[in-house]
Amino acid sequence: MRKFILALLTMVLPACAGGPSHVTGPTSRNPGHPYRWGGTISYHTDQGGLGNQTNAQANSMVAGAFLVWQNVGTASLDVQNQGQLPFDVTAENVMAFQNSLGRCSDSGHPQNSIVYDVDGTILAALGMDNNSVLGFAGIICTDDSAGLYTRGWSVLNGRFIDGQPNAPGHQSISLQSYRAALIHEFGHLIGLGHSQVNVKCLTDSFCRPEELAGVPVMFPVLVDRSGIELTVDDRASLSLLYPDPAFSTTTSRIQGQVVFSDGVTPAQGYNVIARQVVDPARTAVSSVSGFLFTAGTGNPLMPDGNDTNLFFGSRDTNLIGFYDIAGLPPGDYTVEVEAINNSGQFPFVGSRGVGPVGESLGFQFKMPGRCRVQYLHPPSTPDDDCAARSILTLRAGELLNTGTDVVLLGTPERYDQWEDGP
Repeated sequence: MRKFILALLTMVLPACAGGPSHVTGPTSRNPGHPYRWGGTISYHTDQGGLGNQTNAQANSMVAGAFLVWQNVGTASLDVQNQGQLPFDVTAENVMAFQNSLGRCSDSGHPQNSIVYDVDGTILAALGMDNNSVLGFAGIICTDDSAGLYTRGWSVLNGRFIDGQPNAPGHQSISLQSYRAALIHEFGHLIGLGHSQVNVKCLTDSFCRPEELAGVPVMFPVLVDRSGIELTVDDRASLSLLYPDPAFSTTTSRIQGQVVFSDGVTPAQGYNVIARQVVDPARTAVSSVSGFLFTAGTGNPLMPDGNDTNLFFGSRDTNLIGFYDIAGLPPGDYTVEVEAINNSGQFPFVGSRGVGPVGESLGFQFKMPGRCRVQYLHPPSTPDDDCAARSILTLRAGELLNTGTDVVLLGTPERYDQWEDGP
């Protein structure tokens, strides 16, 4: 089956930016599992330059960005450069090149093509704003029965690093920030979606240095970080998709459900974060409730009129509120639930989507109860304080999945298909 899956990275530099990109649906032999690449991931690079970088310099940046992901010790990921594309991709031939890549039965094309847009004209030819889009990564061909990616590409915009000064009609960034963008885009190419950790670094006027350091590389927008290192959340997302045997034995894992106040009805589309007590800003890993389930269908908060007949995601209703937080270093943790960023200039929807609802349906839910942030605090009672939280002590290799359901306080007693949610 052929389908185009694009993930854009829009250029944003605020004053103070995981899980799988896609999950198998009913056509798969194994619904409700993340898509991934099988075996070695290979790529070919373009023949031209990238901004003011030579072809050799661009190739070095690309290899370095992939290497950041390959160096995660708890993941088993093999990415190989197989040489150059047979010709230089330009604005004049990019549409024909894109169309040829879409012929999925033609095995003569590279598994992945990395296109260098020297000055932004290729992005413009593809109908994108070359002054705001740093680039994109996209999956073009898939084996839906097996849940595998089989062909992809990425287009990188050199306009941002052409050596020209920053101006209202021309944004420029440092090579350090550009490398961070490459790491982000290649995260999408290998199968990672966006993550929300420390969202206040985008939405609030003040963000502490340790909070900024904890913002994932896979955050939906690029924030002005001093480094390009992967966070605990980034490493956990990759390792969950391509686990090394050491992943399950050296780290800890929490699984549970997010449910409404009745303690029964599952809640899809909320961000769940486990934070280490001694380092809550940096040692934090996220998961979206219902990330393995199809967006919309069965969600009791879904507004009428939304298309719920979607291709991706399991139809197993046991997964509607399910969250899975893996890759936690041993220690003491709290678990919290928050809304995914749903307003402001950059809501996390569409190409910036976090979780299946934001990506597929174009909106995010607000917190439905009386707490802006809801903590795990069993056994939950209706008069619990919003700040009440439990501490979980996790050992290496431990999976904790009892006493881990987060109850959202202050929601109506029970939702069903005949009731309206808040």
